[in-house]
Amino acid sequence: MKAATIIIAIILLLPASQQSSTGMERKVLSYNPTYEFWFFTPTGRPSYVPQSVKDVYWKTKSVCYTDFWFHCGNGKPIAF
Repeated sequence: MKAATIIIAIILLLPASQQSSTGMERKVLSYNPTYEFWFFTPTGRPSYVPQSVKDVYWKTKSVCYTDFWFHCGNGKPIAF
């Protein structure tokens, strides 16, 4: 019985402990209209947001960033 409990616990905890293979955190772009600044969720602020990225954001509200800008939904890069 103890062995079964341990195996079940390992199975349940294993997926939560796995990390991303790329090691890069995906950041979702957001805009605060009150103070007129761009920010990332979960945390941070971009130093610069290109106009093409802003245009895509206003159309889709789905822009992400790792080491390049891309559409969150389909993963396609956004050209500058």
